Amino acid sequence: MNFTILCGVDAKHLNQLRLTYPTWIRHKPRFLDYKMLIFYDREEVKLHEIRKAIPHPRLELHEWPPEEGVVFEGDSSEKWTHPQRYKMLAGFVHASKWITTPYYLKLDCDVIATGMEHWIDSEWFKSDFDLPVIVSHPWGFTRPAGQLLLYDQWVKECERRLPEFANTLPLNLKPIKPESERVRHRRIISWCSFFDTEFTQMCSSMAERTCGKYKLPFPSQDTFLWYCAVRMNRKVVRVSMKKRGWEVWQGMKRIEEAITRAMQG
Repeated sequence: MNFTILCGVDAKHLNQLRLTYPTWIRHKPRFLDYKMLIFYDREEVKLHEIRKAIPHPRLELHEWPPEEGVVFEGDSSEKWTHPQRYKMLAGFVHASKWITTPYYLKLDCDVIATGMEHWIDSEWFKSDFDLPVIVSHPWGFTRPAGQLLLYDQWVKECERRLPEFANTLPLNLKPIKPESERVRHRRIISWCSFFDTEFTQMCSSMAERTCGKYKLPFPSQDTFLWYCAVRMNRKVVRVSMKKRGWEVWQGMKRIEEAITRAMQG
């Protein structure tokens, strides 16, 4: 299977990636055979810093966003709409324009490889009629609670410019209790996930033609792509990446402890 490894870094995430990348190569050595594409925050990171930190033999680097002066609106005091978060998540959708392989593997910078060199199951990508557009770790809720209704509203308000959604129905996913902070439902979380490149490029096009260049309907990459896939009745495969030799941790102390275990294992 041919795919591109996709990562995105600003200053914070480059510091994480320089620590986690060695675990990827130790436990998944075939990664060295694949192209690795990194988009980087042009305001926080320099190209030479990435090349020094990530000695990947097939490394391709792109400034993000590609043009100066792009403003990602949001509230810097609020987690879900923070402008920096928005900027980096948008990159994971629109960087698809630089990818030429049929699929790409999106890896977050706090993801740690722990073992299982031959971890990709060819059965994930086998089908007589419907190849998956997403293969990812399962998840059970969406936050904030009203996010999925915003996507329904986006399609309704922009339906003339979104022929891809013709003859589809809104998901109408909302919390059982109005005061709930989350909606419980079957979905994915994308810290380690394969995405179909052409499908993502289509979603990128839909977002840009309705929301503006390099923008998204809402600052979320995996919810956006999952929503489009499910509403269009495209195939989504949910598989435990933790059972395939991967871990994800939050906070540098926990990340460093997990890296120590992975490099000793």
